Amino acid sequence: MRSLFLKIFLWFWLAMVLVTLTLLISSFIGESRSSRERDETMDRTMTPLVADNFVEVFDREGLTGYAALMARGKDAFPWNAYLFDEHGKEVTGKLGLPAVLEAFERSLASKHTEIVYSNSSRAVGQWVRANSGKNYVLVLSFESRGPHPGRFLQAPSQIQILRLLIIVLIIGAICLWITRHITKPIFELREAANRLAGGRLETRVGTSSTSRVDELGELSRDFNHMAEQLESLIASRQHLIGDISHELRSPLARLSVALGIAQRSANSEALPALNRIERESLRLNELISEILRLARLESGVEQLSQDDVDLQGLVREIAEDAHFEASSRSRTVRVAATFACVVRGNSALLRSAIENVVRNAIYYTPEGTEVEITLSAAQNSNDAILRVRDHGPGVPASALRSVFEPFYRIGDARERTSGGTGLGLSISDRAIRRHGGGVRAINAPDGGLIIEIRLPAQRGAPSGS
Repeated sequence: MRSLFLKIFLWFWLAMVLVTLTLLISSFIGESRSSRERDETMDRTMTPLVADNFVEVFDREGLTGYAALMARGKDAFPWNAYLFDEHGKEVTGKLGLPAVLEAFERSLASKHTEIVYSNSSRAVGQWVRANSGKNYVLVLSFESRGPHPGRFLQAPSQIQILRLLIIVLIIGAICLWITRHITKPIFELREAANRLAGGRLETRVGTSSTSRVDELGELSRDFNHMAEQLESLIASRQHLIGDISHELRSPLARLSVALGIAQRSANSEALPALNRIERESLRLNELISEILRLARLESGVEQLSQDDVDLQGLVREIAEDAHFEASSRSRTVRVAATFACVVRGNSALLRSAIENVVRNAIYYTPEGTEVEITLSAAQNSNDAILRVRDHGPGVPASALRSVFEPFYRIGDARERTSGGTGLGLSISDRAIRRHGGGVRAINAPDGGLIIEIRLPAQRGAPSGS
């Protein structure tokens, strides 16, 4: 069981059920024992007095007086009286219950008050010697009063099940409320953390969690403070990058003008050096453009137009252009599989993101090999999955996430001799995330690197095609 909600709920539920049952049983047993002790005290105090009175009447007035006494107290006496002589004969001829007979025998043997309990009654026997010298035993039979375990357990099974069900449901409702109260901020924090990790730096935990006065409330407020600091730091970094890039553009433009003038008046010996300066100047200009683009994507300030993009057609166009470029370097680009689907987004930005991935694969796949592109539908969602595979050396497992960081390079395989700026995959990652998707790198089992792009899509060709 991995759900924290279920763990807390079930443990609370089980604990409260056990505690409730324990309290009910202990209270029930304690009340039953207390009631029994009170009855026993009363029996041992009052029964000898009642027995002396009944035996005196019977010994003095006979059965007629005894019957008259019983008739007068029929409604007043809370018992059934049995008067036995020393031979075990009940003077009125009544038949006693087993508990009554047992109380008679025990009292006759001990010459004291004896109490016999049964499930539904109790019998109190009292030995008495009459003035005439005869021995009698008076047995008073009482119906049980108050709680009794046996009576409770003897209730119909339907009633017992209903009682148990009501207890469990009430406790379950209480535990559900407690569990939701405890775990709700945790789930909100988890959701907020995932959104923050996905690049939505404006994410904050709601007031329902931050307004709490317990430790979870403090944690929620600390999370919001951390998110604010993180958003501020990243925004400052992006602004700094943008400002530096813009400031570099002006001297670079003046350098290009001065370089053009120098090339026109340069002799044959100086011209190769000036041409090299021109190439590096162009490269620097390209790098600045990529940095500015990355900064705009990360900041989200650039408003993008949204259209229905034919992803299948876009992939085929990119593959055709990339194959023409790769063929000059003894490499090929092949589309292995596609399916018709539509992505809602910016066509130019999606093209740039996919082109960067495909060109990156062309750079690092060896001569005589191919870059393989597949577009397929995800099994458990409406996402489209685009995979671009090269047959190069791959990357260490520890660096699979780092390849999407700006300027990240891995050894000699990622040196500038490849021709890249080190920002291509970074831009692709930010662009795909702007479209609600994701990018990841995977080492192929038989060698090479796979870049997997996942985008929310709808199956079928775009309308009007």
